[in-house]
Parts: sequence; structure tokens; C-alpha cells
Amino acid sequence: MLFIEEGKVIPVVGPELVTVRDGEQDVLLYRWLARRLAEAIELPAADLPAACDLNDVVSLYLRCGGEREDLYSRILRILRDAKPVPSPALLALAGIPRLDLFVSLTFDSLLAEAIAIARPGAAPLQLAYQTKEVHDLQAAPSALRPLVYHLLGRVSSTPDYVICDEDLLEFVHALQDKQRLPLKLFDELRAKHLLILGCSFGDWLLRFFLRTARGLELSQKRKRWDVLADAHSSSDAELAVFLASFSTDTKVLDMPAAAFVGELARRWHQAHPSAPADAPANSTAGHTADAGPRDGAVFVSYASENRAAAERLADGLRAARLDVWFDKNALQVADDWAQSIQRGIGRCALFLPVISRESLSEANHRRYFWREWNAAHDLAKGMAQAEPFIVPVVVDDTRLDRSALPDTFRSKQGVTLPGGDVTPELAERLQAIVKAFHRRNAAR
Repeated sequence: MLFIEEGKVIPVVGPELVTVRDGEQDVLLYRWLARRLAEAIELPAADLPAACDLNDVVSLYLRCGGEREDLYSRILRILRDAKPVPSPALLALAGIPRLDLFVSLTFDSLLAEAIAIARPGAAPLQLAYQTKEVHDLQAAPSALRPLVYHLLGRVSSTPDYVICDEDLLEFVHALQDKQRLPLKLFDELRAKHLLILGCSFGDWLLRFFLRTARGLELSQKRKRWDVLADAHSSSDAELAVFLASFSTDTKVLDMPAAAFVGELARRWHQAHPSAPADAPANSTAGHTADAGPRDGAVFVSYASENRAAAERLADGLRAARLDVWFDKNALQVADDWAQSIQRGIGRCALFLPVISRESLSEANHRRYFWREWNAAHDLAKGMAQAEPFIVPVVVDDTRLDRSALPDTFRSKQGVTLPGGDVTPELAERLQAIVKAFHRRNAAR
């Protein structure tokens, strides 16, 4: 934590942290892309492994007589059409403000999008390594302009990024050539502690990466740490013995990368509470179990069946530096329920009901969350028509205009967020509403 505070840590982000919502579950982006690409080029599913990755798809395509160069533009189109959103783990990592330089080992732009959500106005830069043209840092990154460096290339219509093992071999080979090495980037890597997250590199590939990043023999002491967290490295016995013998500065954590990032972000924000922009000095961001929402909070109300989506929604909003409250247990049981609800909702800048088939089912018509929805409806009726307050969040295919909802819900422009994943556009929209709320309150 102290190294992060001093700006001495560089996260190296691998594919394990980059997930997308697929139906009711989160899947690795590369696995998801592999299935979509196989379908697009009509490969026989029976000839692919059950949990295939992009390399499996590319290999089979080549064996069937295809040209690898055809696939890069197809992958670009799949990503553009799908418009995936950053995972909660990426948002949590991006929300730690003293991390200024990120090295990405994936070709997507989801890490940069997560930074844009978590740090409004930061406008992260993106650079990508190419084996034939070196793109290096021009200046040291700063908190005002964080930078994402795609070490294995960035998605495009040309073969300038890694989609298979042969691409990876060419990139690793090029990085061994000092004439093709981004020297300023690797100067930064050598000078800082590395937080290697979810890379899932094989044994020897990780050894090559560490050796290249350090610029010296792994057994030589350099007073810098490499912290490695992913779902595989700790179970690789040969790698564990090698690192314990020759690279004692490398710490391998026996935990998934997303779990580590979540705990790191929790501890960071616990130690560094910060107020949303334009918020009163006594208002702190984050979630605490007090007697109810603070002034200007975003109230997320949901049915228990939608808790997972509500948590993802809350995590995305917190990553955008919004004060979020959605835990019903924070209302004191000894209080009068109706008064507690009205008092809490009345202090909020925004009310976000999570709408789904489950929440609107007949079995849920007398559930507790309907008290919150009705209280918000009563409050909204007393506001000016143009006052933004209720923003329905639909997490499935429910139609607001055909649902048994209060008029103030159906008349508002809701948003559809499958699984509760926050988009940059929604984060920016809600940030503007909350800032306006605080400005109005300050002027009173």
C-alpha cells in the first residue's frame, strides 16, 4: 500500500481480469471471443475443445486451409458489435488513483474504459507495441493522464496484435531485440514494483517476461518486488521451485487475481476515503453501514433475486466515484420503517430501482423493496418535471412501458444494463446529475 501511495507500483494486467457477461455468468473475454469467432467462420464445434481459447480456433482454422490474416478484422468487428463493458475487477483496479501506468497483456480497450469510468476527466492514453514499429513512452505518466500500454498489441484490422501462440512467440522474440525494445517503458518497469495480475503465463513464458522486465538475472537482488496473483501460477510446482530458488523477489499469491484486486481496492479506499467532486467536505465516498444514505448518495433498490446485478451496478458506480447505498440492513430495525425509508431516500441525489421479470413477478408484489419504490415515487411526484431523480435500471428484457410500475418510473428514461454492468455513458450521466445536486444544495 505504501509503494502504491508513492507511485512506485505498475500493474501488469492479464486476461484473467478481463471478463464479459454472458447470460447469467461471467466468462473470460478470450474464451467468449473464441466461441464467437468459431461461429463466425463456421468451424465445426466438435473439433474444438469444450473450453477453447483463441489459439485453438486459429489453429483449427489454419488446418482447415484458412488464412490467419483474415481473422484480425473479424475479431475487431465482434468486439465493436458486442460493446463489452469493464469487469468489476478492472473497475476496482482503475479506481486506485495512484496507479498511473498500466501494462496490459490483452488487446481490448476495457482497462482504458474502466479508467475513464473510475476517474472522470482522466482521458487515459493507450499505446501498443508492434513487432515492426516501436511505440515507446514519450514522458512519465501522471495521475492527470494515466496510460495503458498494450505490450502484446491492440485490436485492429491488421495482424499487429496477439491472437495465437505464433503471434505470442513473435512478440516475445521481438522484445529480446534491444533495437525493438520500448526502452522508456522498460526503464519504468525496472524502476518500479510490478503487480502481475491474472496473466496465466506458462512456466517458461513467465520466466522470460520477468527476465525481460527486470533487465538482469533474476537471482540478482534489485530491491524491487514482483507480486504475482492469478489462478494458476501457485499450482505450478516447477515454477514455484524455480522462483523460490532463483527469484526470491517474486511473491506468488495463492488467490485469483480478481479476489486480490477486490481486497486491495477495499483496503485502499478504507485508508483513503475521498469525497465525490463538488460534495460537501463531511461527505465521504464508499459504503458504510450507517443509519442510511448520506446527502447526495445514489440509492440502489432491488429484489433479492437481483442481488448479484445490484452488486455489480453498485461496484461500477463506486468505481466512478459515486457514493452508493443499497444495503437495507443499514436501516435501523428499531426505527419506524416508513419514516426511515422516506428520510433516507429524501437525502439521495438519485434513486435507481433494479427492474427485472423477477422483481415485477406477482409473488413479489408485497416485498420490502416495493416500499422503497413507492416512497421514491411519492417524492418524485413533488418535484419539477425536469428534475432527474428516478433512473430505472433494467437488467433483462423487461419493457418499462408494459410493466406494472409507478408512473414516475415508466415516464423516465431508463437504462438497460444486462447483468448490472455500468457503461461509461451512464457513469458520466449520473456523475453530472450528482454534481448538479451538490451545487444546488450548496447554493441554498
